[in-house]
Amino acid sequence: MNRLKESLQKTEKWFRESGVMIPSDGSWGVAERVLVTENNPAMEKVYASFPAWTEHDGYSIIEQRRADCCFEAAFMFQQMAVALNDPEAEKTAYNLLDFLYRRSGLLSRKGDHPSGWTWSHISERRLFWFDDNAWVCILQLMIGHANPGWDCEFGMTEWAIKLADDMAVGFKAQFGKEYDPAFIWHGDLKLPHWGSLPLMAFARAWEVNQNPLYREVADTYHRYLLECHLTLTTSEFGYAVLGATMAHKVFHDGLSLEVATLFADKILDRMDPKTGCIPAEHHEAPSGTHLADTIYTLNWAILALQNMFAATGQAKYREGFDKLQALLLKIQDHTPQKHLFGCWRGMYDLNVGAWGGGDCYEGGAGSIYTGWTNAPIAWAFINELNHKSLLDY
Repeated sequence: MNRLKESLQKTEKWFRESGVMIPSDGSWGVAERVLVTENNPAMEKVYASFPAWTEHDGYSIIEQRRADCCFEAAFMFQQMAVALNDPEAEKTAYNLLDFLYRRSGLLSRKGDHPSGWTWSHISERRLFWFDDNAWVCILQLMIGHANPGWDCEFGMTEWAIKLADDMAVGFKAQFGKEYDPAFIWHGDLKLPHWGSLPLMAFARAWEVNQNPLYREVADTYHRYLLECHLTLTTSEFGYAVLGATMAHKVFHDGLSLEVATLFADKILDRMDPKTGCIPAEHHEAPSGTHLADTIYTLNWAILALQNMFAATGQAKYREGFDKLQALLLKIQDHTPQKHLFGCWRGMYDLNVGAWGGGDCYEGGAGSIYTGWTNAPIAWAFINELNHKSLLDY
């Protein structure tokens, strides 16, 4: 347990000192990531695709403020406050929420758009992504439930339910069609990366608002996953389990549990029994059986297995979780520079025992994400300290 607390303290130090939060109290949000620029062939494409950055010696801070990253960090700090007995962490969580609702301009409050959160403060037009908004929806509900005062002040539950309703309509309208950039909601629903995360949000929203469309789209999507599972890569398995375990928690249905079991067992089948690594196969990052991907794979798989053990009590899921936790603790970065110490970079090469494996403009070793990597890994460790899973919030 001491090792987990030490890891969390390093994570908090990285968030505060790396430059991803300026100022370090969260009052102007959190940047998307640190980009290691030295020997990074994807650097120019990153700059072209994400045109807001601050350059430093050997790295840049990719400065766009994304709602999902900020909410993910806010949930992390809220839970750290309890796990580490750290009042400053609670203040930071509040400041991130204050930024999101009052200063970011990310929330669509007008009736001519969905009640969602646009992709980034640098967007030239409002873009609503299924994956990002799914996390925003569920985190509003979980943070608000844990702190009713914040819920009342910011209207968190109210905005979450509006978002869930709009997202469910978009999900039903777009599922089964080829992805079209002209859709209001973005993301290829054939992949659990975009399809399963909304189910997680719909399940939690159901506890507040029994919209029958939530259950309808969840059942439809889970039947689809049972049919198409052989076509999906390992990087999709964790997302599928997260959506299905949350749906089972709320709906108490056999279909969701069947899907969760199928994909959780796939994670275990592909896991290296010695290292705990799961092959990197996501299309936005380098691939390889020796590569530990912490942007799209291991970070979600550890939470998925934690959920599965909580849902079933089966020892095999606990054993898989333990292996993943040990691997992530082992590879947490101890490079002394402030932009690296305490973080998890985007990819670790087990063959050489160091961060590496290549770079893409979104994935790879040179991308160090605040929300999608470092915060969720911290959630898993906080849950372990508290004997919880994401199902318990």
